[in-house]
Parts: sequence; C-alpha cells; structure tokens
Amino acid sequence: MRRTALLLMGWLFAFALVTACPEKREIKPLDKIVLQLKWQHQAQFAGFYLAQELGYYVQENLNVQFLEGGQGIDIAQSVVTGKADFGVAAPEDILIKQSKGLDITAIATIYQRSTVVFVAMEKSGITRPEDFKGKTIAAAGVGGSVRDLEFRLRALMKKNGLDPSVAKLTSYDPDYKDFYNGSVDITPAYLTSGVIKMCKKGCKINLIWPDDYGIHFYSDTLMTTRKMIEQHPDQVARFVRASLMGWLDAVGDPGKAVQITMKYARIQDEALQTAMMEALLPYVHTGEAQIGWMNPETWRHMHDIMLGQGLLTAPLPDLNKAYTMQFLKTVYGATEK
Repeated sequence: MRRTALLLMGWLFAFALVTACPEKREIKPLDKIVLQLKWQHQAQFAGFYLAQELGYYVQENLNVQFLEGGQGIDIAQSVVTGKADFGVAAPEDILIKQSKGLDITAIATIYQRSTVVFVAMEKSGITRPEDFKGKTIAAAGVGGSVRDLEFRLRALMKKNGLDPSVAKLTSYDPDYKDFYNGSVDITPAYLTSGVIKMCKKGCKINLIWPDDYGIHFYSDTLMTTRKMIEQHPDQVARFVRASLMGWLDAVGDPGKAVQITMKYARIQDEALQTAMMEALLPYVHTGEAQIGWMNPETWRHMHDIMLGQGLLTAPLPDLNKAYTMQFLKTVYGATEK
C-alpha cells in the first residue's frame, strides 16, 4: 500500500514538472512592413500610431515602419515599386492608377466620408460652385498624395455644368499664403487640417462642400498590390486587423490618441492635433458601418462620377479589382454587422 502511494506521488510530481515546463516554441522574427502615409505625421493617422504604440502590430508579429507622405510623393508608386508594402491613398488615385494598369487594390477605407471642401473668405461672397466663374482657384498642378483636391474640383465644376477653363487655376499651396493675402480667391482644404489652421488664424470663411452637390467619396483608403494579396494574404490580414484595432482605440479614446500622436507629429502643437482629432472622428466612425468597411455601391458611385467628369477615360473592365472585401470579412466576419 505504502509502495503504491509512493509511486502515485512520483507520477504526480513528474506530471507537475512536465506541466510547469512548457514546450519551447520557435520564436519567429517579426515580418517587416512599411506603410506609406498620405501626408506628414499628424492626427490624421492616429489609429496607425496607436496600433504601433499599443503593441497591436507586434502582437500580429509585424515590425511596422511609417513613411511620411507629401505633395510630391506618389503613394501608388511607392507601393508598386516595393518602397512600401501598404499605402494610404485617395480613392480617386486608386481608380485612376487601376485604369492605367497599376497593380494596386484597396483593402479598407479609414475615412468613410471625404473631408475635402473649397474655401473662400466670407467677405468674397463666394458660397457655391457657380461663383467660381472668373475666380482664381489654387488647385492646379496638385501632385502626389493630395491629387484628390484637384480631382474633386474638376468633378464639382463639371457636375454643375462648369468647365474648369471659366476659372483661373493656380498652384495649390498647403500653407495658403496667397489665399491669406487675397491673390487667391478659393482654395481646396481638408476639414481635418487646413480649415482648422485657417480658423486658428481668425479667418472668417465660407465652405463649399462637394457632398452637397452629390459628390460622395471616400477619403484615406488603405491599399496594397494584388501581388502582396496573392503571395502574403495572412500578412495582409494581420496588418489590417492590427490597424483597425488601433483606429477603434482612437475613436474610443481621442485623448490618448492625441497623446500618442504627439510622439510623431511634425507640428508639435497639441491644441492643433486635438482639433484635428475631434474633426476627423465623425468621418472615420460614421455610425453607418464598422471602421474600415467598404461599400460596393460607393465604389460604383465614385467610378461613375469620375467617368462622367472625364477623370477616367474609360470604364474599368472590372471594378471589383479596384478593391477587395476579403480582409474586412476576415476581421469582422462574413458580413458587415
């Protein structure tokens, strides 16, 4: 009896040792990922910063690096040439580059509504597109990551029966110097940045919203190449999942989002970054869909408007190649809830 008890105790001790020493797992190196941003570091990209700083990318076994964008940087080229694995781009740019045969596809839309508006000084009396006739508009020659400003102007004018030639187009200036001194009558701007800066300067302005004239576009859209999707689908899914977790946290705790953004922001003005954050929230989380979700009808609407206004020279042979719901469905389930 005593011998049996001793044997049982031995077995229990051996079992405890085994369970106390878990099997050694092979530690895999983090997958290196480069994200090309649409503009310079600011609250506009807060969700990505949170995904980085809160460890969501590392939890998905990703080592993510951010590249700043700017007026002269072509987001699509950064991605297709391999300089970056993912990019944050305007949907217009994605559709146009698709029409030219570039291997890019949208995988999530961060901004469900465009924040582009056209701004005139209040004293000018300019309040609608018809007032653009004979005026100087700073939207010509817009290149790189802010091309959507010029695209939106041309769509807005043609939607209202106006040829761009009825206005004098001059170069876009992100500092708005000529707009402030009066040599430019109208400038495009983002509600989440440029308009805030104008208001901080005390400018009294009128806003002309493309949405008011039936031009409903997405804004910052996450994209990659079809080659990346085909060769590394798990890596894409992990990146999308971690990024959306970061954006969900940004919406849930804007104060924390601003604090983390300040680690990256080129303009170290917390009040400005806070104002940007407050302005962008309703465009990221509209309450109509999950963060990042894409609607096929919206892509069709954007495509058809761009086609009708001549921004696309011909219909895309297969609009479904411009975007994919594959990874959003992986994150949120088979259907959006």
